[in-house]
Amino acid sequence: MAHTLGRDNSIPCSGQITGTVQTPHDRPGIALVTLSWTPFFTSPCAITAYVNFWNTDTHQGGTMLANLTNESSGLATPRGDWTQQISIPIGSGPAGLTVTTEAFSTGNFDPNRVMTRFVVA
Repeated sequence: MAHTLGRDNSIPCSGQITGTVQTPHDRPGIALVTLSWTPFFTSPCAITAYVNFWNTDTHQGGTMLANLTNESSGLATPRGDWTQQISIPIGSGPAGLTVTTEAFSTGNFDPNRVMTRFVVA
C-alpha cells in the first residue's frame, strides 16, 4: 500500500494504491501484479502506476504501466477501471518489483511511502 497524489500532482485527487503479487504454478516465469486505486476525497480520479521489474540472475527487466481510474467518490463503491491485473515476464530465478506513480512528489510525501517494493523468489 502506498499513498500518492493523483494525476498532475493534484491533492484533491490524492489517494491510496494497493497491490498484490502472485507467481502462478501453471505459468512459470510470470508474476501477476494486481493494482487498485482509491482516492481519499470526493473527486473521481485517475492515476498511472508503473511496475518496474528486474531479474537479479539475468539482470534483465523493464517497466509496465496500468492506467487506473475511480469514478466514485471517496469510500463509495468503486466504479471505472479502478483495479487492473498485469502479467509480467520476470523469468526464472529471484526478481524484484517496485510500483511508482507519475504523481510522485517528494515535497508532499515521504518517498518511501509512495514506492512499494516486492521481492519474488
